[in-house]
Amino acid sequence: MKKIYSITVITSLLLIVSCSKDFLDVKPQQSVLTEDVFKSMATTRAAVNGLYSLMQSYSYYGRDAMVIPEVLSDNATRSVRTGNRYTGMNTVTHTATDANVSRMWSQMYQIITNTNAIIANEATIKKIATSLEQEEAAQLVGEAYAVRALVYFDLMKFFARPLNFTADGSHLGVPLVIKPITNITEVVYPARNTAAEVYAQIDKDITAAIALLPQTGNVISNGVVNNTLFKIRMNRFSTLALKARVSVYKSDWASAADAANQVIASGRYALYTFGNMLQDFRTQNSAESIFEIANNTNDNPGTDSYAYLCSQQGYGEMLGTIQSMNSRSTGTTLTTFRGLYDAYSATDVRRGFVALGNRNSLGGETNVPLPTKYINISTYMENIKVLRLAEMYLIRGEANARLAVANSTPSLLTTSLTDINLIRKSRDTASATRPFNAQLSGTLPAGTISANAYLDSIIVERRKEFAFEGQRLFDLNRTQTNFVKISSGGNATSRLIQYTATTSNFFVRTILPIPVTQVQNNPNMVQNPGF
Repeated sequence: MKKIYSITVITSLLLIVSCSKDFLDVKPQQSVLTEDVFKSMATTRAAVNGLYSLMQSYSYYGRDAMVIPEVLSDNATRSVRTGNRYTGMNTVTHTATDANVSRMWSQMYQIITNTNAIIANEATIKKIATSLEQEEAAQLVGEAYAVRALVYFDLMKFFARPLNFTADGSHLGVPLVIKPITNITEVVYPARNTAAEVYAQIDKDITAAIALLPQTGNVISNGVVNNTLFKIRMNRFSTLALKARVSVYKSDWASAADAANQVIASGRYALYTFGNMLQDFRTQNSAESIFEIANNTNDNPGTDSYAYLCSQQGYGEMLGTIQSMNSRSTGTTLTTFRGLYDAYSATDVRRGFVALGNRNSLGGETNVPLPTKYINISTYMENIKVLRLAEMYLIRGEANARLAVANSTPSLLTTSLTDINLIRKSRDTASATRPFNAQLSGTLPAGTISANAYLDSIIVERRKEFAFEGQRLFDLNRTQTNFVKISSGGNATSRLIQYTATTSNFFVRTILPIPVTQVQNNPNMVQNPGF
């Protein structure tokens, strides 16, 4: 029996070896990798399917990866009447012993360990595939590359300062482990790589994935195209969407615009319409969705889910922010700002995702914004949206605006305005009469804003579009934007915690600590500053 050891903890690889055709029904059945795993296409398919099942966990996209970037930012706060979940993050007193931090780190690296095994066996997988299965065999390996890129990107956002923190990306990222560890005598205590090195590997994995995945964007299963898997498995277009997002965090604006454009030009997706947006968002495999984490009635995080945390019929612990909570002076320059609810106009359909209401019967706040993007706690058949078409328009719009400013190119600014205003008009019935209008220089006519103010407005638009989708904190970090964190909700006295980008401690609490067990057990692991 061949064992594969994980980093830092020396645990054996978890691979799924069920032959089930429906990956949602596949469950981990053994904790060691046997040599039989890659001796049939059936078990190889199940191993790849298992990657998505692991992403489904409440320790990753099932809850934590969605909640933490909202609670640590200015978008959300926890109810004053609640349990102990995310207490430290809500008050910005989280430590390296936080259980959510430890579980997320372990879950992400477990997925990486699994992808490493699949990628390392590429030749074997192609060998066992029949002539009719060669394209699928390449696809399975391509999916592993794409998933590994996504997970490493997420690790960098959560546990490392943004790439632009240093001019050359020489600051610490996360440990890069891209080969299976098959012998306990091998190195099992990796040091943290630089941010530049990790992003270079992410780029390499994305390139490898795109080369292997079917160029049509289709997903093949058991030798045939399976359209039911198109939005719940990584394919060419979801990988391009990931490339667009990664390029934004690298400030590689030309690549971001190009990748986003390829996704948009594919014609495989469509924006939500104004009248149906609330319903369509909650629909599985909806038109705008590019990649989502699938849930069904039998395979979901249940009461550990994101929906159960938000729903007033569940825990009801997570709340949005509102102006009335955010108007208290801190005695510094940041004395006024808008809560999430008041960031929306009264005619913006997206305000329906933070509907005003009362905290549940446990007793608590009244007339506060209640998150309603995820509400299904009966069957839990709501898929977590990871990548959407709206983001591609907003990425292309931001990329062209930043290129316009950098190169003094008015035509690119006009192109950017087309994309950003398209999103605004599809979300707000009044925006047709007041779209963004911006110019690079000169005297600003009435109703026109400067290009720099317009760039700030794009980040605000992203806040409104992706509220409760786990993106807000990372937008604040990558743009080094000042913000104020509210640590208690509703009508209670709020504690305001100010983050000013120009100060040296801006990233002390806006990135997560390395779990204490990793630091204690790995002599080469360096903790993030402030923890």
